[in-house]
Parts: sequence; structure tokens; C-alpha cells
Amino acid sequence: MPKLLVTLGTTPGGIFETFENLKRGNYEAENHPPVHISEVYVIRTSDPAVNLAWKLVKAVFACCGGKEVTIADIPLEINDINSKQDFLTFKRAIKARLSPGDFVDFTGGRKAMSVAAAIEAREAGAKVVTTIIPQQEYVRITNLLNSLKGQESAVEAGGRGECVLSFCDLVSKESRTVQLY
Repeated sequence: MPKLLVTLGTTPGGIFETFENLKRGNYEAENHPPVHISEVYVIRTSDPAVNLAWKLVKAVFACCGGKEVTIADIPLEINDINSKQDFLTFKRAIKARLSPGDFVDFTGGRKAMSVAAAIEAREAGAKVVTTIIPQQEYVRITNLLNSLKGQESAVEAGGRGECVLSFCDLVSKESRTVQLY
């Protein structure tokens, strides 16, 4: 059964959308059957803004229909990709979890994270996908994210399945997932 490995930046955008689009077979590829994914690995830095994005990812999965999947948090001991060593650390973290046939979504995070994810996916025989969120949806979701500042305890409660805020509003219904290779 394939895993989904994702890179995470300072917003949760795209991760749940990719999971849902793959699960429904709603993605662009030559052959696009529904994909049963039971594990999602979120590979990220330890930057405080990224820590909050991770908590939001957990809340969205817990509150919006992703309870059947195991979500693994893979925080690295770096705050950003600031050097070649940071890039190699990120690349190794992805490589250690990849198997042929897995899906890698490089939508989130810095460009260097995307490059590391794409290189390792290609070398492992994994499939590379990205999810596009239309600009007007991105603006809408960014405004919602800004309204959540100062509500970290409610976000953490969401990650435990206590859906006190409307986390599902953070999910774009207009997203498109594309398999690149």
C-alpha cells in the first residue's frame, strides 16, 4: 500500500487536498485510479510557524474526514534550509521513508524542500504530485489562517478531534492535483 510523503511549510495548504484527491482518483495522470493511502508522512523543519502549520494539518485530518489515516510528524532539527547541509538533511529524511510506488507531494515548504523531495522520489521510483490551489482560494484560506492567530489551544484541540473551530474551511474544494511523474 503506497504512502504519501509531503513537505510542509508555514501553511497547511495542499496536504489534505492531495490526500483526498488521490483517494477519490480525482487527479491528473495518464491512469488515475483511486489510491488507498493509510499513512501520511509530514516532513518539515522545526520553525515555530511550521510547528503551527503541523498542528493545523492534524486538526484538518481529525475534523474533516482523514481519521482513517495515520499521520506521522517528521520534524527535523533545522529551522530552515539555510545551507547545503540543511538540504542534505532534508533529502535524507525523505529518502529514509520512501519506497517504490509511494506518492510524494512537494507542494509545501521552500523550493529547496521541493527539489529534495522530487529528486528522492525519482530515484526511489515514487510518484511525484503537486496540488494547485487557485489564487482566490489561497487568499481566502490565508485570511482564515490569520484569523486563527492566538487560538493555538483550539488548534491543538482540533488535532485531538475536538472540532471547536471550522477547520474544514481551510480545505480548498477547487484544488487540482497533478501527477508529474
